Amino acid sequence: MANRTPGIYNELFGQLPIPERLEPENIAAMLSEYAASSENASKRADKATAKRAAPIDISAGSRKTGNSADIGAGRRTSPVYRSVASIAACAALALGVVGYLNSGRAPLPEENPNPGGAYASDYNDVHKTFAKYYVDDEDKRTLDSAIEDIEHSYNGNEMDPSQVNEPSQDTPAETEAASPAETTAPDTSSTDVQTQTPPPEETEPADTPATPPAQEDDGPVTVEDGLPIPPNDAVVDTSDTVFGNGFMLRQDGNILRIITTVNGITVYTDNIFPSYEGFSSKTLAGFYADGSKAIAVYSVVTGETPAVESQPRDGVVGGLLDSLYGPEEVPVEKPRSAVEVCIYDIADGLAYLGSDTVQGGSLINMNYVNGALYLVTAYDDYRTEPIAGVDDLENYVPTYTVNGNKFYVSASDIMIPDYISNTDYTVISGITADGTVSVKAVLGYEGRVVMKNGAVYLFSYDNSAGTDLTSVRVFSLAGGNVIYAGYTDIEGVALGGDGIASFGDAVVVTAIRKSEGAYITSLGVYDGTMNFISGFDYPAALTSAKRVGSKIILSGIGGKCVADLSNLSVPSVTEGEPAKNPAEGLLSFNGGYVTLTKNASGQIELSKLADDGIGGLVLISKTLVCAENGADSKALENNGILFVSGDTVGVPYGFFDGLDYCYRYAIYRETPEGFALIGETEVHETDKTFEYGEAILNGGVLYIMSEGRVSAAVVGNSLAVISSADIIEGSHSAHR
Repeated sequence: MANRTPGIYNELFGQLPIPERLEPENIAAMLSEYAASSENASKRADKATAKRAAPIDISAGSRKTGNSADIGAGRRTSPVYRSVASIAACAALALGVVGYLNSGRAPLPEENPNPGGAYASDYNDVHKTFAKYYVDDEDKRTLDSAIEDIEHSYNGNEMDPSQVNEPSQDTPAETEAASPAETTAPDTSSTDVQTQTPPPEETEPADTPATPPAQEDDGPVTVEDGLPIPPNDAVVDTSDTVFGNGFMLRQDGNILRIITTVNGITVYTDNIFPSYEGFSSKTLAGFYADGSKAIAVYSVVTGETPAVESQPRDGVVGGLLDSLYGPEEVPVEKPRSAVEVCIYDIADGLAYLGSDTVQGGSLINMNYVNGALYLVTAYDDYRTEPIAGVDDLENYVPTYTVNGNKFYVSASDIMIPDYISNTDYTVISGITADGTVSVKAVLGYEGRVVMKNGAVYLFSYDNSAGTDLTSVRVFSLAGGNVIYAGYTDIEGVALGGDGIASFGDAVVVTAIRKSEGAYITSLGVYDGTMNFISGFDYPAALTSAKRVGSKIILSGIGGKCVADLSNLSVPSVTEGEPAKNPAEGLLSFNGGYVTLTKNASGQIELSKLADDGIGGLVLISKTLVCAENGADSKALENNGILFVSGDTVGVPYGFFDGLDYCYRYAIYRETPEGFALIGETEVHETDKTFEYGEAILNGGVLYIMSEGRVSAAVVGNSLAVISSADIIEGSHSAHR
C-alpha cells in the first residue's frame, strides 16, 4: 500500500495536459513578463518612498465605479509557477481537477496600470485568481507576519548590531531597552467585531486654573489626599437607548423594548425579538432609530451549511466494512457567520418588519449615516469543499440575501488586488432605510479596517520587489452606495494594535521601514483621502503602538516614545514614559471635572475638581449626597453615568433601609457656594432591577433609566416626574 500511492498520482499527473503557457517556448516570454512586472513594482516602491503616501482624489469626477474598464483590466503578474505536477496537486486539493482544467489554459492578465486592483470582468476572472493563488510561488505574507519577522530579528539578535540605531542625540536619554513583554507582537484579535469604543479624548486644561474657595474644615485637597481617580473607561455609555420620532428603543439583552414618548408621556408598547430558523444563534450587535424606522443588527452563527466527516465504524464487522468501503461519512453541520439587518416600521408603538438583509461573514464594523447602514464583514468561513469549477459560486463568491432571496456578489463588484495574502474577502455593503442594498467585495482580508462616516479604509500588505509597503484602499460611503475611491501605498509595514488609528477626520498610521540597512519607525498623519499631513521618524524599530487619549505610545527593543497628536498638523514627540494625566477618566464639567466618590465614613460625596496649573488637580467644592450606611450608586463604578449639562449634575443612588430598597435620583446645580440640591425623585422597591442608572435628555425631557422602568421628568427650579413606563412588573413596596 505504501508504494501504491505514488503510482496513482504519477498516473494521474501523467494524464494532465500541460498548460500552453508552460510549454518550453513560452517560458522565456513568461520570465520577460514577470521582469517587466517587477520593474513596475519597483517604481511603485520608489514613489511611496519619495512622497510617503500617494494622494487620493475622491471628488465626484475622479471616483472609480464598478466598471473594470475604468479601473484597469489586469493585475500584477505572479512569480513563475512551479512544475506541472505541483500545479496539478495544488489545484486538485484547493480547486478540484475539473475547475483547474477549465481555467488553466487562460492567458495571464496583463500588467495593471492601477496597482490598487481591478474589478473582475466575470466570475471566470475570480476563479482564475483562486487557481493562481494556490499554485503561486510568491510568499503569502500579511502585515502581522511582516512585523513579526522584524521583531524576531531584534529579539533573536539575528541582525547586524550596526543596524540597531541609537536614539537621536537631540532627545533625552531615557532610552533603556524595553522588556521582552513590551516587544511581543501586538494582539490584533480585537479587530473581529471591531466595535469596541476607543478611550476618551483627553480634555485640555482650562486656560486659567480655577481658584478653590475656602473650605470650612480641611482646606484645599489634592487628589493624593484621597480622592480616587475613576478608571480610564469611565465614559457615559448611552448606547443601550436610542430615540426615534415619538418612541425610544431600549436594549435588554437580545430584545429591544419599544417605549412610546409623546409629550413626555411614556408607555411600554412592544418588543423586537430576533427570529430563528433552523440551528442558529443571534446576538444583538447594534441598533438604530431613524424617524419612524427601527434598525436591528444581529451577529448570526448558523450550522445550516451541510458538510460531512469520516467516522470509523465500531467493532470487528465495522472494521471490515471500513477496509472495503472506507470510513462512514456522517453529515455534520459546519457553523457559518453572517450579519442580519432587520428594518422595522414603528406605527402606534408597534413594530412591523419591512425588510430583512443577511450579509455573509463576521461583523467587523458598522455605522449608520444619513439614512443608510454601512456594514463591513470578513467573509472567511464559506469554503465547504474544493471548488468544482467556475459555476461553483457557493464555494468562492460571497453571498447575501434580501427578504429571503439569495444573491451572489456580482463579479463586477468584486475587486481583485494585485497582491493577496489569503482568499478571504472583505465585504462592504450599504443598506438604506427602505431596504435597498449595495454590496462590494475585496479579495484578501487582513483584519485592518478603519471606518468613518464617509469612508472605509482597508489596509493590507504588499511586498513590492522586496520593498515592504502598506496598501490602502478607500471606499466612499454616500446615499447607501459603496464606491471605490482610490488607492495608495505607505512605505513600511504598519504596526498592529493602534498602529492604524482614527483621529477625528484623520487617519494615523505608524509603520516600520528600512533606510540604508537600518529600521526606522515612521508615524504619518493622513487626511480623509490619505494625503500626507504631518509626521515624524524615530531611529529604531518600535513594534508596539498603544493609544491613550490623544497620545500614541510607541515601544520596542529600540526604545520608547510618546506622540502627542493634540495638534495633528504638528505632532510632538517625547522619549520615555508618557506623563500621567491626573484628569484621565474624569467627567468634564463646567470648566473642571466632576466625580462621585465615597469618603472614609462610607458616605457618598459629589466633588468638583480643576487643574492646579502644575500637573495636578485641586478640589473646588464637594457636597454630601447620602449619609446612609451602605449607600451605593452605579456612578461610583463609572462616573460617566452621571448626567451633566451646563452647570447641572444628575446623581443616581440608593440604599437598603431594613425593609426595602430606597432608590433616588437627585439633581444638583453648581452655585458660587458649591453644589445645591434642586430636587429629587424617590421610589421604594423590593427588586434591584429598579435601581436608577443613566439619564438622557431628549426633546427637553429628562428620561431617567433603570432596568425595569423609564421615568420622564422635567428640570427647572425643581425636578418633576411626568410619567413612568414599567418594562417589567413593578415591585412597589407598601413602605414609604
